[in-house]
Amino acid sequence: MTDPLRILLLGALAVPAIGAAVGPGRREWIRAAALVTTCVTLALVTVLVICFPGGARELAVTDVPWFGAAGGIDIRFSVGLDGLSVWLVGLTALLMVVAVLVSWEAIQEQASAYYRLLLLLETGMLGVFAARDIILFYVFFEFTLIPLFFLIGIWGSEQRRYAAVKFFLFTLAGSVLTFLSLVAIVVLNYEATGVLTFSIPRITASLAAHPIPEAAQLAIFLGLFAGFAIKVPLFPLHTWLPLAHVQAPTAGSVILAGVLLKVGTYGFVRFSLPLLPEATAICMPWLLWLSVAGIIYGALVALAQQDIKRLIAYSSVSHLGFCMLGVFALNRLGMQGGVLQMINHGLSTGGLFAMVGMLYERYHTRKIRDLGGLAHRTPVLAFFFVLFTLSSIGLPGLNGFAGEFLLLIGMFQRGWAEAGGRWAPHYQVISVLALTGVVLGAWYMLWLVQRVFFGPLREPGHHEDKGSQPEQAVRDLAAREVIALALPSVFIFWIGIHPAFFLNKMDATLSGITDRGMAAVDARGMAGQEEFPQQAPRRSIVGESGGEAGLPLQTTGWMDPSGAAFAAAGGHGHFGRVWPEAPSDRPTFLATTRTDP
Repeated sequence: MTDPLRILLLGALAVPAIGAAVGPGRREWIRAAALVTTCVTLALVTVLVICFPGGARELAVTDVPWFGAAGGIDIRFSVGLDGLSVWLVGLTALLMVVAVLVSWEAIQEQASAYYRLLLLLETGMLGVFAARDIILFYVFFEFTLIPLFFLIGIWGSEQRRYAAVKFFLFTLAGSVLTFLSLVAIVVLNYEATGVLTFSIPRITASLAAHPIPEAAQLAIFLGLFAGFAIKVPLFPLHTWLPLAHVQAPTAGSVILAGVLLKVGTYGFVRFSLPLLPEATAICMPWLLWLSVAGIIYGALVALAQQDIKRLIAYSSVSHLGFCMLGVFALNRLGMQGGVLQMINHGLSTGGLFAMVGMLYERYHTRKIRDLGGLAHRTPVLAFFFVLFTLSSIGLPGLNGFAGEFLLLIGMFQRGWAEAGGRWAPHYQVISVLALTGVVLGAWYMLWLVQRVFFGPLREPGHHEDKGSQPEQAVRDLAAREVIALALPSVFIFWIGIHPAFFLNKMDATLSGITDRGMAAVDARGMAGQEEFPQQAPRRSIVGESGGEAGLPLQTTGWMDPSGAAFAAAGGHGHFGRVWPEAPSDRPTFLATTRTDP
């Protein structure tokens, strides 16, 4: 079964590039060809996602020499999927279909060039997540800048050229430091092993046995940070994002928020954590502070916005702060929640940007003060906007809740249950501030919905005494637009109701990534090891009926839908981690305790 899946992945990478090579033609024909191309790519990726088994580490790997191995150099064309990349590849393929559908009537000029760039952008994004070689990763990483630069600069709004140049310069400056840092990793690995390889799996395995010295790790980590933090974007390196979102065409905003912002977080998880664990442990507290600062800052600035698109752009700064918070909690639940929230943010925010574009096509304004009571005029659009808003704020039963719950529990574990040593007060404050960010997020999003869709009817050209003129009547969503919003809606419900399906597939990969980072944190005493000796009796967090909460996540109801494992855990879905005996004045977390013999 391996060979057919390899062909499917290579096909998914090639189909958008082939579609972009189609010659010019009428706008109707070009957009139909783009839709067929993205649908074929989505079908190929869907098969790969379905075939990816729970607990697997990789699938559909193609690994062949690229530049050859002469002189000891090993640069390869190596692509494949693991539990991290499989969902990001799926998200990319899904949102590209949405991007084509929302561009259907919006793009009237130079349609051929527009859809070519859109398909080339899809090729680059799929390549970033599928690459297993550093050079190949960087080629795709840089390639994604070019199509988006032109999409913003040609089809954007009034300040499109300034926004495109600012986006390009910010991301290019950071990516140069990223490339130099990745090359430094390759060189240091070569000094230790004598093999000049750019293979990400080989370097990861090699550095586990021959780690880079701590000082060098720290310097390299800061270089990677420069590139990846701009891509996230992490506060305070976010200033390019609101302008890029506001000026980009609708499809550009959907792809930028839904996929491209995930490249930064993906880079941290793929490179910084497994390759530079000691540096990650050193920088972890500061990264957590930056993450929660972004959560609060993005939420407060969003509250002050009068442009719908700018409000959602700042909400992305806040939501991606949550993703980073989960990743750098450096424990299993935090990592799973952070990665799942990356997917959730792509679905919910990508859909919100799509609907802002639909509103703009009808009213030619994004000003909140110009709109109101639109649920009377466009009830279907109002339904989807409310749904995606509830997803964004983490309503239980929808996807946002599953991700936020896991990453916040992971952060609370870091602050309380994992005995954070001298950093414990910091982690506890960060956890509480993150909860404040959840409340603020609900505030600005529900305020937006109330102002735009409920209350008295308020729309450009409408007068309460005369009503709207017939020519000013606004239609509700067309079938094409309903399909564009229904696609991510399926996953909004699916992830919210049954997150185990998604968590099972990513668990093995993420466990391997977090293990080294957690070990480095413990070794530095940041998880309380300096206070509690190894030989102390071990204490477990337990449920009320005696079931241990510190069992691996697979053995709880979250990741094993069968009842056997859940019953084995004492019938409880509590989460925790085994930690050594603590002083009696240390508070316990969500449970009573018992001392094991």
